[in-house]
Order: sequence, then C-alpha cells, then structure tokens
Amino acid sequence: MSSAMQEPEVLLIGAFGSMYTIRVQIALAEKGIKYDYIEEDLTAKSPFLLKHNPIYKKVPVLVHKGKPICESLIIVQYIDETWKQGPLLLPSDPYLKSQAAFWADFIDKQIYISFRKIIDNKGEVQKGVEELLGHLKVLEEELGEKPYFNGESFGFVDMALLGYYNHLIAIEPIGNFSIDKHCLKLSSIQEPEVLVIGSCVSSFTARVRIALAEKGIKYDFIEEDLTASKSPILLKHNPIYKKVPVLVHKGKPICESLIIVQYIDETWKQGPPLLPSDPYLKSQAAFWADYINKHIHICFRKIIDNEGEEVQKGVEELLGHLKVLEEELGEKPYFNGESFGFVDIALVCFYSHLIAIEPIGNFSIEKECPKLVVWEPLATCILRNNISLPKSQPLDHGLHRCMKEKKDLSWMKMVKMEAEVGESKKIEISNGFN
Repeated sequence: MSSAMQEPEVLLIGAFGSMYTIRVQIALAEKGIKYDYIEEDLTAKSPFLLKHNPIYKKVPVLVHKGKPICESLIIVQYIDETWKQGPLLLPSDPYLKSQAAFWADFIDKQIYISFRKIIDNKGEVQKGVEELLGHLKVLEEELGEKPYFNGESFGFVDMALLGYYNHLIAIEPIGNFSIDKHCLKLSSIQEPEVLVIGSCVSSFTARVRIALAEKGIKYDFIEEDLTASKSPILLKHNPIYKKVPVLVHKGKPICESLIIVQYIDETWKQGPPLLPSDPYLKSQAAFWADYINKHIHICFRKIIDNEGEEVQKGVEELLGHLKVLEEELGEKPYFNGESFGFVDIALVCFYSHLIAIEPIGNFSIEKECPKLVVWEPLATCILRNNISLPKSQPLDHGLHRCMKEKKDLSWMKMVKMEAEVGESKKIEISNGFN
C-alpha cells in the first residue's frame, strides 16, 4: 500500500473465533459504529499487530484515529466512553460501574482458567469442569431473576460472558457436562432473540441476510467454518441436514434458506413484503425460486467439480437456465414486477459465484444474458446496504463506492469492479498500511 493511504478512523485487529474479539465487535455494534476489520493469523503475527500491540502482541486491538487501545474489557469501556450514541454499556453510577468491572474481571480470571484446564487435557479435565460449573453457578446467582447482569439492559458483564458462549458449548463433549442442565438461567440467556448461523461465502446464507435487512431486523450472527467439523450449535439447531443457514428465532430453529425467507416475511410485517399476498402470484414466486434452487446450483457444481466435456455441459445447461429466467424477467425491473422480492433474493446471491466461474467455463453472462446483467436487484442490495455483513462483522464494500460514483455501470461490470477492489484491499492489508 502506498504511504499516502491512511488508516481508517476506526479499525479493529482481531481473529475469527476469538472470544475477546467478539466482545469488541458486540460493543461497536451496540453503539452503531462503522469500522474496518483486519483478520489476524495468530500462528504468524503480522507486523501491523506487533506495531499496535508491542507489549502483549495479542488481539483484539482497536485503533481509533491512529491510536491503539488494547485488552478487550478496556476497549469496551473506551468505546462506551467515547461514543455516547446508543445504549450505555457501563452504568453511570460509580458503585454499579465498579460492580460491573468486578464481575467482568471475575469472568476473565475464573472462566478462562477453567476452560484451559478442560481443553489442555493434562489429567485435570474433571477438575476443570467442576471449577467451571462452580464459577458459572456463582454468575447465575449474581444474575438472579434479572434479564441482564446490569438489570433491564444489555451491558458490560453480558458482553464479557457471551464471548465465551461458543467455546463453552464446544467443550461440553470433552468434559462430559451440560451447561443447559447445570446452569438453566444462564443457558436461557445465551442465544439472542434473532440469530443466524451461516457462512460469509454461502449464497444461501446471503439470502437470509438480505431478507432480514429488507425488513430492518437486527440479529446476531455466528460464522460457521465450513472447512472444519460442524459446530455443536449448528448440529443442535439443524440435526437433519447439518447445513447453514439456520435462523434461530426466540430459541426456535428454522432451516433451508427459502423457507427462512418466507418465515421472515410472514413473521415481520414491517418493511416491504417479499412475497405477493395474492395466492397465485405467491405460488409463481415459489415456483421460480424452486427452479433456481434445483437448476442453477447444480450447474454451478458441475462446472467447478469437473473437467473437460462435463464442464462444457454444465456451462450449456447453466446458460440455458439463465435464459429461461431472463425470459421470465422480461422487461420488468424485478421478477415480482416493480418491487424487489422473493425470486430476486433467490437468484441475486448466486451472482458472485457465477462471475467467479466464467474463466473456468470460458463463458460470459454479460454476453449471453444481457437482460440479467442490467437487472435491478444488485443495485437494490448495494444502495440499501443489504449485502453488507452483519453488524458484528462489517465490511467496506468497494462495490458500494462504485455504485455511488458510477450509477450507470452495468450490474456485471460493477461486480467485476468489486472483485478487483476486494483483491487490492487484501494486498493493502497484508502490507500493513505502510
């Protein structure tokens, strides 16, 4: 990166899966603060991390106007004191504030040590489990009948403990224990009202995120690592297919992306309707969304999973299906007519994947399906910020910038520009903003 490039005003250096990074992400989300994010490889610490945290050399680090703040609880307090908008994370009363600091410190000192005893497996697993459950019971007693540790509002201690949630669930099989069984009060507050379990590279997860954004629904997000063993929370909520996405609403899981989108539309009446109210039109939307699921994804897999003639066969089938969809779209801006809806959501999330395989199949959607290239939904998603990552994982979309500056660009060209911007950003980050 050139020396002229400036660090963003608010930057978080963190790591996927880090309980401490999660705390900071939640705090920033609660305050509604936009920020840039750098994923740190903890097996090979970057010069950028070492520059901003030379003492501990650990994540997270919040860099605000070029000044680094380290240690997660200190960062959360800094966020609360710096940005006054949004809810208070710490009480204003000095005594209550001191109590919140005490319990957050208790969590860091006691929960983490017991957690390490269990996963390090040096003959102290059972001891670690007993200590962990003992500490959790102390916290449960402190919680009492309150909805949050702070009383009626989500705050500092809640953030301190919630960061551990996935880790504690993951070690239940190792220690042969159940938090649900031993700490019922705590288990009942572990999941937020609206939770999405998904993957940032999943087109099916993107459908759900767009639908929630259209309705203006705030939600928490758990990133599922699709390359690793399925997480306990995914297996718990989708034991049949064991796949993402899963929407968990008030503790009840809903699976399969199109079913989830329909559930969202029927549950939250605010915002634009995603499905028509007319039964016939609704049935047609369901038909075309099902068509996309059955044919587009299968062709995509044929192209990327094969070689030679099978690839060409996959390309021919894909273009044939896209032409059918193009004919159904006709001269309408959206499949539903004048408004963005169910079929648009079903298809739009495949576009980045289809663009990516054009070189593999030696084809061009822009050439073969010109109507789909200038189709409205991409602009809709970008201008409404609907395809940005959830509040806990924001991303600076280069495509959004391109849209604002060059609104006359065709949709496909903008996607290609986004790919270029994304690649250049990766290079800039690896250079550490030098």
